[in-house]
Amino acid sequence: MRAVWALVAMLLGMMAADGAPAAQLVKVGGYEFPPFVEADGKGLVHDVIAALNAAQTAYEFRFVPVAARRRYADLADARFDVMFFESPDWEWTQRQAAVDFTAEFLQGGEVFVAQARPGRGQDFFASLTGKRLVGILGYHYGFADFNADPERLARDWGMKLVANHKSSIDMVLADRADLAVVTDSYLWAYLSKVPEAREKLLVSDRFDQVYRHRALVRRLGPIDVKILDGLLARLERDGTLARTWRQGGIVR
Repeated sequence: MRAVWALVAMLLGMMAADGAPAAQLVKVGGYEFPPFVEADGKGLVHDVIAALNAAQTAYEFRFVPVAARRRYADLADARFDVMFFESPDWEWTQRQAAVDFTAEFLQGGEVFVAQARPGRGQDFFASLTGKRLVGILGYHYGFADFNADPERLARDWGMKLVANHKSSIDMVLADRADLAVVTDSYLWAYLSKVPEAREKLLVSDRFDQVYRHRALVRRLGPIDVKILDGLLARLERDGTLARTWRQGGIVR
């Protein structure tokens, strides 16, 4: 009889487990974009994912790495469902991609950095003509009308493209480039870790572009944009997002 009750208990446990609705998997795409997605597998996107998973049980958000230049094709192939820290200006509207965007949840931007030299001031950033520019492969720049085509950037602007912001700053410090375009959020984090660079770099007051970060949601995917909007709004109201930005070194 004891064995029978043990079997019944086991079956009831299995039924209860089967009856519980499984969390819907939401694949979150991300490409290297410090401090949001770092090369070492860290970054603010992982903190946002953890916060979303802790706040509810209907969806399981899981990170999926993609390449910046392949993200349009990967979206079309449904390799990911959501992408945080995106903008409609970054070719999504131009390509008429089957996506929707949440409300803005973070602002930022890209600034120019140059070597700090005697007599050099903000007027150095007034014109890009004749200057050696360096940026990141796959990124969109305001001065180039948000066209990320490497050949066009090289042809029209003489721009060199590297893999990450640190490399672009290193090129400026080594006098291998006159100007680098970097995200202000990365620059703040970099200068907090390398304080001696503050005296070596001149940072523009001028922004190349202002970010109005949103989350991109694939249409007909596992989560609707209105639901994700609501979840992000909840994290905003309870202070989770503000804490996440501060811990990530973002000055707001």
